[in-house]
Amino acid sequence: MLKTGSVSVLSAVLIVPSAAIGSEPDTVLEEVVVTAQKHIQDVQEIGVAITAMSGEQMQALRIQQPLNLSTISSSMSTMNATTDSTPLFLVRGIGLDDFNTNNSSGVGTYLDEVFASFPGFLTAAMYDLNRVEILKGPQGTLYGKNTAGGAINIISNRPTDDFEGYVDVDYSRWETTDLTVAISGPLTDSVKARLAGTTTIQGEGYQTDIDTGEKYGKLNRGGARALFEIRLTDSADLMLNFHYVYDHSVPSSPSTPNVEALIPSQAFPTAGLLDSPPGGTLVRVGGLPLYKDENGEGAAATLDLRVDGLTLTSISAFDNFFSHSLDNYDGYPAADNNWTKNFQQQQFSEELRLRSSPGGFVDWIVGTEYAQNWYHCRDSLDWTFIYGLADYITQGGKAITATNFIQTQQSEGLYAHAETHLSNRWTVVTGLRYSRDEAVFDGVTIDPTGLLTYAANNFTGPIVPNAVLAKLDDSRWNRNVSYRLEPDYHLTDKVLFYASIATAYKAGIYYGQPAQVQVDWGYVKPERVRTTELGLKSRFFGDSLEFDVAAFDTDIHDRQSSLSLWAGPEGTQPLIAGLGNVPRSRIDGVESDIEWRPVSGLEIHLGSTYLHAQVTQTLTNDNGLALFTPVVVGQMLPDAPAFSGGWLVLYGHAVGGALRMYAQANDHYTGAEHPYLGDPTTFGRGHCLGARFGVKNSAQHWDTSLWVTNLTDTRPLTYAFAGSEGQQVSFYQKPRSVGVNVTYTF
Repeated sequence: MLKTGSVSVLSAVLIVPSAAIGSEPDTVLEEVVVTAQKHIQDVQEIGVAITAMSGEQMQALRIQQPLNLSTISSSMSTMNATTDSTPLFLVRGIGLDDFNTNNSSGVGTYLDEVFASFPGFLTAAMYDLNRVEILKGPQGTLYGKNTAGGAINIISNRPTDDFEGYVDVDYSRWETTDLTVAISGPLTDSVKARLAGTTTIQGEGYQTDIDTGEKYGKLNRGGARALFEIRLTDSADLMLNFHYVYDHSVPSSPSTPNVEALIPSQAFPTAGLLDSPPGGTLVRVGGLPLYKDENGEGAAATLDLRVDGLTLTSISAFDNFFSHSLDNYDGYPAADNNWTKNFQQQQFSEELRLRSSPGGFVDWIVGTEYAQNWYHCRDSLDWTFIYGLADYITQGGKAITATNFIQTQQSEGLYAHAETHLSNRWTVVTGLRYSRDEAVFDGVTIDPTGLLTYAANNFTGPIVPNAVLAKLDDSRWNRNVSYRLEPDYHLTDKVLFYASIATAYKAGIYYGQPAQVQVDWGYVKPERVRTTELGLKSRFFGDSLEFDVAAFDTDIHDRQSSLSLWAGPEGTQPLIAGLGNVPRSRIDGVESDIEWRPVSGLEIHLGSTYLHAQVTQTLTNDNGLALFTPVVVGQMLPDAPAFSGGWLVLYGHAVGGALRMYAQANDHYTGAEHPYLGDPTTFGRGHCLGARFGVKNSAQHWDTSLWVTNLTDTRPLTYAFAGSEGQQVSFYQKPRSVGVNVTYTF
């Protein structure tokens, strides 16, 4: 496990103490301390499978966005369902596979204890972090909504008592410069501050258009954060968090290796002009001016008040984010699913909780949460080519679906959590949560030119501009009671057995893409899960070896899942996407983690997860639209590979005085998986081997290293799906990159 300060890397994958790099280690594993259950605990004392990693080690592994967190947890699947715009998170096969930005995952993600209600809040760079904690399984009695699969806590470094800071500079392939700066210390006797910022500028895109020579996949993003910790009185503290993010990158493009064999014959040549080779570095965009313009800002205030052994915490937060972008979603140069995105999202939340002092017969927390979310979408999709209206390959702008809708959500929750210590061996954890969620949707999708409707009617009838394709004005609310029951038994001080049964749910939502037909727009019911888990956490051989294992069974009702659908009667082109409920499905699995220090200076981490995730009740259609391929009992659930695993090895050795050399290598493997139901496409089956070699002088405050990602330069599919013609739209792992890093601390 990895530890820095009060935190270590633990569980599902493999990480090493950054402390081992800067000090002479021995063979005793360090204590892993987290705040996953709202107070400081040794992770080996918690009856929940958790992965925790320090910010320093995340930097060493080149984990720069939430999307990269699957690198540290074998039971976590992450992917971009669009080019760098919609990160998807699933833990043990539970989460969400919807690619629309008005939705959020069944894995709750918290940025400094504030729930991120939309994917747009999760595309920014992660920097100057203290740690990340990943909790597996339902966590609804301690965290807000959407924790059916688990919870992710991303925690920034706090202001320090003494003046300190660092500058971290990184230069790598494609003329890429990463710069992160932080400075921290006291402003007055009662006020401490920490300022941090990061930027990534890439001079050259890693993709080349075969026909035009244009470059794509060029990063230009960053952010800044200011934290102020104010001691109001001896018993009251206030933390203010102000943050800003931006992304003005040139997006990458997917590829389509087989579209020419599937499209209808055209009045102009297409052979050899549409397909692009596998690998992802040579693409065909057709001169489409891909762009991204995203900005976000927010603020949060956390007040802690301590009275008579109790701590009252209030967290108030507001975030705003807007995005304009153009995405070559179809993956080939013709106008098919050319997606112009234009949305704004806002969220306001308030959490109030009261916690007892730990160490009593019963450690308890009670709390309440309130949130309001607002989302305004004005997206459009260009279908000119697929509807047979183009006079040449790259012509567009004739057949368009354009949507304008506003979605609002309001959530309230009450929760209680207790850890009852019956003896020095037995602890019983109980939890209860009441949730009420309301969603309101008001919008319309139109055919601005009228030509899409005209083409869909076999080029007959009048051409009517601004014809309404779908219109919806609806509101729904739902409520839920979830619970957790967990007995923990310490066989010895080093061996913990735990068993748990827990429930959680994800609130209902509306489908958010421009709809070509009315039935594709509608409300999707809440998803409910119940998970039973048995686990073991243990240490052996003088605390040099740690072995954790958990077996789990999850029953899912009304899983919210993206579906591949025919636009009309079965076989009617084009294929479109929808969002529906799978009546019943089930996931059984086991995950294990080993951490070992066999000799001084050497750490080995191994992690693996096996999932048996399948549909248990057949789905025949979605609101009357036929599925591209049947969804039958026994079919694999999306984004739930049967096997995934990883390893990390780190070795450090003092070479004189404060000078220390270190080396690390890591790999992560993901088995085959499907993008969503009704789609036979598979992706995955790939490795990503990385390494780092460096030397550090703690006395002189510098650290320099040489690193490589994707050492073997493999190009497995990181995501793929069937496009509107049934073609395979393919996203590939980025090519090998080599870089040098220099860090100076003061």
